[in-house]
Amino acid sequence: MQNDPFAQFKAAQREGWALFVPLEAYTTPAAAKLVEFARVQPGEKLLDVACGTGVVAVTAARTGAQVKAMDLSPVLLERARWNAATAGVAIEFTEGDVEHLPYPDASFDVVLSQYGHMFAPRPEVAVSEMLRVLKPGGRIAFSTWPPELFIGRMFNLVGQYLPPPPGVPPVALWGDPSVSAIG
Repeated sequence: MQNDPFAQFKAAQREGWALFVPLEAYTTPAAAKLVEFARVQPGEKLLDVACGTGVVAVTAARTGAQVKAMDLSPVLLERARWNAATAGVAIEFTEGDVEHLPYPDASFDVVLSQYGHMFAPRPEVAVSEMLRVLKPGGRIAFSTWPPELFIGRMFNLVGQYLPPPPGVPPVALWGDPSVSAIG
């Protein structure tokens, strides 16, 4: 990551996402829907990418999946560990970057992400990494905000006044099914 052109941008994100903790209750219902949509089964090896406060990881672990989770923010990981302990589930949490997942190829049956992966500056790199760690025949699923609804529109508005660095696409594009993140 020493040659990462977005290192400073990611450092700012790492600090900024610490403010997200009070909003975790709003993401919990969507976490249950994501885990259900991905058809997570007991015993499956699952990775929660950009796990934030761990609501998807905890939900998946409660189904009996073997869960690992990673996030860019140490503050969010601390809260995720607390949430896992409160729920009585074992999850391996790691600090890391979605553009450089610290796992071997074909390690997971299921790769999930709820609202976190979409903040990676290079969607094609993030998707490539998620697919790299996914076993052949595995399932990948993620949640995003549709650009036409409130949160997507808010991100578009904020982006007009605080645009991301050059080369970073608008976050709301992840919620548009007509946009491909791969090539």
